[in-house]
Amino acid sequence: MDEKTFHKILLGYDGSEDSEKAAILATTLAQKFDATVVVCHAFGHMPVTSKPSEVRRLVNPLIERLTKAGINTLVSIPDSLPAQGILDAAEEHHADLIIMGSRGRGTFANLLLGSTSERVLRFAKVPVLIAR
Repeated sequence: MDEKTFHKILLGYDGSEDSEKAAILATTLAQKFDATVVVCHAFGHMPVTSKPSEVRRLVNPLIERLTKAGINTLVSIPDSLPAQGILDAAEEHHADLIIMGSRGRGTFANLLLGSTSERVLRFAKVPVLIAR
């Protein structure tokens, strides 16, 4: 049986506790397979003036940790709702694995519509690893 090799891992990241767990998994697998990690933070409908500084503040410490661990890292910051942004980024970057937390920093409306992880699981074209 051939061992699956991952070349590009898309990490859905929002700074939540579960996305931090997903970041640890992504780091471990990226080191094992010498894979690139694409950090994806889809922020939805934040006010235009808030986007750059808030996203940088959230993503930069993670990028620094990945880089210090010797992992080639890319960043994707789509201006779309989280599930669609993760799916689009995975396709755009030709990711062969998506890693994300089971629960993020969603709103009550997200609970009514279904979680981001459930939507990504339903529509992803590649394997999805959910961190709990």
